[in-house]
Amino acid sequence: MLLLSMIDGLMPQAEMALFSGHVLIPSVVLKWLVIAIAVLGVLIKRKLETSRQVLYAWVVLVTYLLFEAAFFTLAANYPLIYIAYSFEATLYFLLLLPLLYAFKDVLEERQISAAIAWLFVPLVVLGIWQGATNYPILPTISVDHYFQVYSWDFYGRVRAFSLFGSASNFGHFLALVAAMCVAALGQWKGRRKSLAAMGLVLALIATYMTLTRATYVEVLLAVTTAGLITFFKWRGIRLSLLWGVYAGLGLFVAFVAPAIIAGLRGADQLFADASLLIRYEEWAHYGGIWLNHGIATMLFGTGLMQSSRFAITRQVVIDNVWLSLLFQFGLVGFIIVLAFIWQLWKTLIDGLQSHPRSILTIGVASACSTFPFTSIFGITTLDYFLLFMVWLLSRKT
Repeated sequence: MLLLSMIDGLMPQAEMALFSGHVLIPSVVLKWLVIAIAVLGVLIKRKLETSRQVLYAWVVLVTYLLFEAAFFTLAANYPLIYIAYSFEATLYFLLLLPLLYAFKDVLEERQISAAIAWLFVPLVVLGIWQGATNYPILPTISVDHYFQVYSWDFYGRVRAFSLFGSASNFGHFLALVAAMCVAALGQWKGRRKSLAAMGLVLALIATYMTLTRATYVEVLLAVTTAGLITFFKWRGIRLSLLWGVYAGLGLFVAFVAPAIIAGLRGADQLFADASLLIRYEEWAHYGGIWLNHGIATMLFGTGLMQSSRFAITRQVVIDNVWLSLLFQFGLVGFIIVLAFIWQLWKTLIDGLQSHPRSILTIGVASACSTFPFTSIFGITTLDYFLLFMVWLLSRKT
């Protein structure tokens, strides 16, 4: 179920093929199935292995969300259905996390790694095929407009999106697999080592086919982190420092690099700055709303999120995790969520310390190390929470 959630276009594409272009079963059904299974696991296991730090972070977050729900119902008159949706859409996996500890270490790492590898083969072939033929192959929007592939047309060239909802989402998966391949290269021998090398090459080719600059850097950073862990034995504090380095790189790419490559903008669309200029306008607009609408808005946010599902949010486009959290939950909520995310990262680093040869752990930690970079150019939190859940279920070797 978690892997199906990761490949977010698989179910809609299958439904469009079966139901004449319609998506009859919404993706929220998958989320409810995951919740139902998690609740069943809790009822069976009874005693969870949730760490005290994670449990404290969860209690603080839920308490704050209850306050937010009351605040925006009374102060802004938002419908309860919208408030519930906004919390679920933004923080679904964080809210579900304590329940999923019922499944901690229930699957062998090699089973999960094998599932990822078998999924990777058709996904990467389809992505490379889309890029090489400059044809999407699959429908990019459903008849009922419930599902669509975002930003797949890049100045007349097709961005490889495979069975994902966007080239960026495909890139998150490629970053994970590329990092796992680097880890495997450092440990495997013979024919298996050749397979790992082939997987890495295919992942890099597909990365290029996405025609997405943020994805290029994301995969490069994931591969770099995996290399530092595998070949240079980086652990603990040095890995944690990478978050600062990658955040700095993201700020450099967003605000300094455009001036450096200004002379290349006419040479290739990959150097075009139109999308970045639009982001500047969005960041300035929504940042101004957050800062200039009183102390209550600054502390508790506006309650609005980036979503086309509701009329009140249809025009909200932020494409930045940090600003979106400040805009939706305010400074108080931002600090709480950031502390929770940091705790999950520390849990990953501790897991790597305990299982330094775990290929899945290296892959997930390397992919998650890119979050400070990718978060500047999109709403990427759920993708990384999902990776953490997959890692949590694995019994490391």
